[in-house]
Amino acid sequence: MLAAVPLLALAACSETGGENANRVNEINRDRFVSGDGSNYRWEEPGDRFDAPRLTGEDLDGNPIDTDDWAGQVIVVNFWGSWCPPCVAEAPYLVEAWNTFMERAVSSGEDQRVQFLGVNIRDTPDAARAFEQRWGVEYPSLSDEAGRVADQFVDYGLSPNDIPATIVIDAEHRVFSIWRGAIDDAETIIADIDKALES
Repeated sequence: MLAAVPLLALAACSETGGENANRVNEINRDRFVSGDGSNYRWEEPGDRFDAPRLTGEDLDGNPIDTDDWAGQVIVVNFWGSWCPPCVAEAPYLVEAWNTFMERAVSSGEDQRVQFLGVNIRDTPDAARAFEQRWGVEYPSLSDEAGRVADQFVDYGLSPNDIPATIVIDAEHRVFSIWRGAIDDAETIIADIDKALES
């Protein structure tokens, strides 16, 4: 069993029941300290597990491949415009993204952190309207069918459980999983900083 440090407990937009929910519950019992609604960090690099390679198109049809971000910490956020907690957390994610972009500009260093949204069960128009409303400048994979999210089922996440945020370290191993809405920018910034240090 992987050793994880539990973080804060948060609520998610979730649809319970069915085969996916049973599979996620089984995985949670095997891998995580407690069930849905909790968040975890793997402090020791040796305890972390490889993140899947994510590929696809963004909301404008441009190709995305996380292999292109080798050596960068990646923050993957699963969201939908129809999900109230996703709406609530959007300003905090934008603030965190802007913080790391400003750091890169002010230091003159290469970008060390990349944010990637995964838009679930939305129409392109609704997803783009959401991004425009909240000033989201980082890309989002379009995942109407939930195929990208399915790659994270073995990590204790279900396409039905959003919002969710995964911080992936520079070696592209899972550093932390946040199952629920981010409720302030400072907490996720501090988590990303820990991933950068490790």
